[in-house]
Amino acid sequence: MGIALVLSLITAGLVYNFLRASTQKPTPSDLATVVVAKSDIPPKTRITFEMVQEAQMPADYIQSGAMRELSKVLGVVTREAIVGGEQVLERRLLTSGKQAGFTGVIPAGKRALTVAVSDVTGVAGLLKAGDSVDVIVTFDQQVVGGHVSRLLLQNLLVLAVNRESEAPQERDAKKEASKDTGAVKLTTVTLAVSPEEATKMTLSEEKGKVRLALRPYLPEAGVIAPQQVTPTDIVGEQKSPVQPAKEAAPQSAAPATATANPPAEAKGVFGVTVIRGTKIE
Repeated sequence: MGIALVLSLITAGLVYNFLRASTQKPTPSDLATVVVAKSDIPPKTRITFEMVQEAQMPADYIQSGAMRELSKVLGVVTREAIVGGEQVLERRLLTSGKQAGFTGVIPAGKRALTVAVSDVTGVAGLLKAGDSVDVIVTFDQQVVGGHVSRLLLQNLLVLAVNRESEAPQERDAKKEASKDTGAVKLTTVTLAVSPEEATKMTLSEEKGKVRLALRPYLPEAGVIAPQQVTPTDIVGEQKSPVQPAKEAAPQSAAPATATANPPAEAKGVFGVTVIRGTKIE
């Protein structure tokens, strides 16, 4: 009986200590900060301050890849839906444009528009993603009544050249790694344009000839006022040489009988006058 009583006391003490340890609140040193969602956040939504908050929880309960700082979450777009109260994980966010595909590199308020170019109209193939270009359009006289050229759009961002939309450093690194020295033929250039600029570019490419002009690396202040140029503005008005007047062909004399006999209309009879040789019918 004594041994059983001792074992019972030991068992009760162990159970008490276990329950006390499990219900004891963790110390501040055991807690860590994590960002959680206040409410459900749908995909493709820019996170604002009202959507998320920082919470303290044991470090063992924090999932791998959870965001720890609120400042790194605000303004970021969600790739997947986040449930309210859930920890905000990095894989559910579009922390860089590449994770969203090509659409992630299109600036806000812009559209990606592709134009066909050649080595001549596309700056000899020297364009690369991230450059800025101006667009020059030329129409012939069949479209606008005269040959005219104009600086249509300025300072447009190049999003891609052909199908290459990577940063120049990454593209050069890949080429160096693959030892690819073959020239790539330039066929298309994709530009970032506003909806209004997209309509102008489309009409210009359909009815005229479009040429790109590469801008300097450092940005320039101010915008050049677009002015149209015609051949007359370049070489002035040219007068064509005077052609000698052609001699008038001698008119054959009218038959005397044609004036001698008045037509039938003069006598009040209306019809068709037929002349057969020197006779009037």
